[in-house]
Amino acid sequence: MIAQRFSEGVDYELIPCEDVGNDQAWDVRILRGDFIESVIRFGNIKFNEETDCLNFNFLVVSSPDGELTEEDIGLQTHAGDILQSVLEDAITNNALLTKEQDED
Repeated sequence: MIAQRFSEGVDYELIPCEDVGNDQAWDVRILRGDFIESVIRFGNIKFNEETDCLNFNFLVVSSPDGELTEEDIGLQTHAGDILQSVLEDAITNNALLTKEQDED
């Protein structure tokens, strides 16, 4: 399946995350589509060498749909497409910061 390309300011908006005590944390407000006005927060993002893909988690911060959860497959796909767009933009703008995980 090919990821849908989203645009910041059109399809989603990055908003500062105020309640985690980290000035580098951002929430994502969805501006269009099935999950309009839902706000999600990405957690850990990690490259999985075995499957050659990114694994990530996220949580639903708020939504007009009181029953929307992270378990919703459509939202998972939508969040993955947004994440891909955010990462591509960060790479293009030389703004992507990465951190290697410490080996135990």
